[in-house]
Amino acid sequence: MNASRSKGFKYIEQLTWLRGFAAFLVIVSHSLRATEVKYSPDDEAASSLLMSLFDLGSFGVVLFFVLSGCTLYISNASKVGGRRNIMAFYLKRFFRIWPAYIVALAAYMLFREFFSNHYITPLGHWVEQQFLASYSAADALSYAMLTFNLTGPEGLFNNAFWSLPVEFQYYLIFPLLVLSLRSGIIGPLAIGALLYLVPRTGLIDIDDDTVFLLAFSFCGGVAVGYLYTNFDVSIRGRTGFALLSILLLFISLITNGFIPLPDIPLLAERWNWYGGIAIISVYLVLITRFDLHNRMEAFLSHYGNISYSTYLYHNIFVGLSVLFMVNMGIHDGSLKLFLTFSFTLLATYVVASLSYRYIERPFIGIGRSMVKRISE
Repeated sequence: MNASRSKGFKYIEQLTWLRGFAAFLVIVSHSLRATEVKYSPDDEAASSLLMSLFDLGSFGVVLFFVLSGCTLYISNASKVGGRRNIMAFYLKRFFRIWPAYIVALAAYMLFREFFSNHYITPLGHWVEQQFLASYSAADALSYAMLTFNLTGPEGLFNNAFWSLPVEFQYYLIFPLLVLSLRSGIIGPLAIGALLYLVPRTGLIDIDDDTVFLLAFSFCGGVAVGYLYTNFDVSIRGRTGFALLSILLLFISLITNGFIPLPDIPLLAERWNWYGGIAIISVYLVLITRFDLHNRMEAFLSHYGNISYSTYLYHNIFVGLSVLFMVNMGIHDGSLKLFLTFSFTLLATYVVASLSYRYIERPFIGIGRSMVKRISE
């Protein structure tokens, strides 16, 4: 039934909760990556079955892409039309993403010097590559301009930065996706499929084709937003929670190798499963009538609001945890994992809250003020 609903604020709030969960998954994965290796002969490699079930950082990033496409459609679809409105859209996106990012980038540049001065002999571990690799002024500029996924090199400063230029580049096609919805959800899904095929045809030769291969997730998010706003569908909270839990368990079993992927084109690639499950998950969250306690809602909303800064800053605290462990001679694997995860989760929460309050929100306000001036 066509409802063309505009009363979606509570449900967009539910997407904010999901964004916070995606950031949490990234912290789990990076805590595991930092402690599953040995920094000295006496070290024990950390492992945890429970945390391995939530070792879904890559899925969390794809979930961010789907959420971005969905929330942008719900919030902006009716406003993206005409040169002035498109300019307003890009202004808001720029001030939403870039200022907080550039401050975080400066923080990582400073932290790199601290890490290199207090770290032991490099052994090629995951955590070292982002903090010890040398870089040029041109590299720093490409990171500041969010073009390094196309120009290289990747993996500098904070390896989680890789998704930011990809998402920023998806914003460029958002007006086209809205226009394509004149054909219904087939429009954005077809664009996502075409972009997926571009690097496979050999038409474009670039080192990193992630922006093409994962475009279907952002396009799928736009399609989900369209379905939500145009069709009135809802399910009960317990049903939605059960379905989401099943999907999460399924993707966890795939990630941990308990469910082998079929040797069939498209279905054999894990990232495709991540994108498909993320699209379904976002739609389920939108149509589920959750009934949570007010305090729980408030916490989830806040954690979702600070999820961008959480994503930006968490690796600094992973790096600090590693420095603490190697300098204090902590070798027990379980203790290393507990300290790294706990410290990163709590410290990032504090710093991300400050970043959201003093950097993100003020610049979001500046973007809105500039858009208002353009509209007058």
